[in-house]
Amino acid sequence: MKILKENLYFVVLLLICISFAAYQLDKLSEEDAYMEIIIDEGDTLWGLAANYSEGTPPYHWIEQVKTLNDLQTDQIISGELLRLPVKINNHADHRMAEVGEEAR
Repeated sequence: MKILKENLYFVVLLLICISFAAYQLDKLSEEDAYMEIIIDEGDTLWGLAANYSEGTPPYHWIEQVKTLNDLQTDQIISGELLRLPVKINNHADHRMAEVGEEAR
């Protein structure tokens, strides 16, 4: 017990490092992927951010969209194809039944 008391700062630092590493590993389990949509009349990047940003701050998400699509401004045009960044969680096991099949 004396060793633990003498090295309390080291133990606390070690626990903080382990916590930080676990948090970073969890973030690595989400990878960036992209989906494509056709822009509808009245769509805006801010409106799309509200639906697709998934926890990413809207301003940062919009900057990612602009970079991904080589957009110079925030203006998007109805009927054009737009690539959107989305997160995929590698830990989740999402399976969808095909039409006509029962989920197991």
